[in-house]
Amino acid sequence: MCGGYALAEPTEVLEDVFNVDLVGENLPGPSWNIRPTNQVPIVVDTVDASGDQRRRLESARWSLIPSWVKGEPPKFSTFNARSEDAASKASWRDSVKTKRCLVPASGYYEWVVEDGVKVPHYIHSSETLAFAGLYSWWRAAETDPWMLTATILTMSTVPELAAIHDRNPVPLPQDFWGTWLDPQEMGTQQLVDLAVAQARPVAAGLSEYRVNPIKGNGPELITPAVTAKKPPLSWLSPNFRVRPVV
Repeated sequence: MCGGYALAEPTEVLEDVFNVDLVGENLPGPSWNIRPTNQVPIVVDTVDASGDQRRRLESARWSLIPSWVKGEPPKFSTFNARSEDAASKASWRDSVKTKRCLVPASGYYEWVVEDGVKVPHYIHSSETLAFAGLYSWWRAAETDPWMLTATILTMSTVPELAAIHDRNPVPLPQDFWGTWLDPQEMGTQQLVDLAVAQARPVAAGLSEYRVNPIKGNGPELITPAVTAKKPPLSWLSPNFRVRPVV
């Protein structure tokens, strides 16, 4: 799963990385402690009145609320969506069809119990990650303004990260971004499964290390814990290989 993540890149960098045409209002700045219900940047493709497809960078509430929900948001967690049945679950199926997004991230956190204590680990890449996501427009009542909300898809973990958690987000490769975002492509479970297949090599290449307790907000949160004397948990994976020095 993914219950917290970091995004160090400012808006202008995200514009360039994702080749954005239009930038929305009230975009949040960099954050190293993003939690569910926070406002986060998402990337969406839309079709304007003239029929042209535009890529947008918008601010969304991280925890999707289906448009058919009336009154208060649901009590159950909606910040993650299981990829295996996303197209058939009531909360996600409408979004799978035409409201798919990318959620930019520098990396994400998982907590591992070590010697009886939950220890945070930071899983990341050297490049900006693009998690497969879904979005929805919601308002509590007809007189309320519309709110953009989003969720991050998860998949069964790759062997390289199995010591960290049994699930991980779906990090899409750049050459699949357009396919995933295309609002004119009717989304099905087959498309979601294809996204997961495309994501597995990306997830397998992620790095991880222990960090200090996640408190406050700043780049120090992703600094390796100086007290950590054990090797990264990924080393315990049967798939880990020591690369020869050349």
